[in-house]
Amino acid sequence: MIKQKKTNKKQLNIMGKYFLFLVFSFSTILIAQTPNIVPQLKKIEAAKLVEVNEELIELKNKCPGDPNVIFLEAVLTEDGEKAEKLYEAVYNNFPKSQYADAALFRSFSYFYALGLYKKAEELKNRIIKDYPRSPYLKNTERNFPHIDDMLIVSSEPYKEKPKTKRYTIQAGAFGNFQNAENLKRQFIKDGFYSSIIPKVVNTTELKIVIVGDFSNKTDAEKTLPTLENKYSIKGRIIPFE
Repeated sequence: MIKQKKTNKKQLNIMGKYFLFLVFSFSTILIAQTPNIVPQLKKIEAAKLVEVNEELIELKNKCPGDPNVIFLEAVLTEDGEKAEKLYEAVYNNFPKSQYADAALFRSFSYFYALGLYKKAEELKNRIIKDYPRSPYLKNTERNFPHIDDMLIVSSEPYKEKPKTKRYTIQAGAFGNFQNAENLKRQFIKDGFYSSIIPKVVNTTELKIVIVGDFSNKTDAEKTLPTLENKYSIKGRIIPFE
């Protein structure tokens, strides 16, 4: 009987050690599966975006759905709204991941920059609550307008309002800045809005003179003949961005 108890105890010890081994091994595998994106973030700071975008494709294939990879994709995404959705996926779905607080801070900065202070303040409070030791916390100390001046944001996903398309007239393209400046000043003197936009064509920078700011293409078409006759130009209507 005593011998049987000793045998059972020995078996339990072996099973216990085996269980710990499995837990450690499984944890090691999980850690190994989470990629280190610090090298990529440093390359972004060095403006090596093409290289990092190529590495992102490889990381997404190897570790699909990984929070570090999602965060890296968000950093590389130029569209602010799309990037914010990726950051949101990180801190909502992986709140304990390595870059969750950084993702939350970037969302906070996005809404603050848009003037959506109510939403920004909500995210700031979330950083304070969920990540009280975050190094980003001190960067949330910004002036918020009075509550009555804040834009109220619902809990629904943020959607930017479609921008109204506007038009202008390209009056000329000059290699010499002074020629472009002279034409622009003439337009302004006669009461028209005018500006100069630099544009590189085949390594040569041209100075594009635009005139007028029209809410629709029809108004621009009506004005174009008048400008062409008065200033002896050959203009064309282009979108005004």
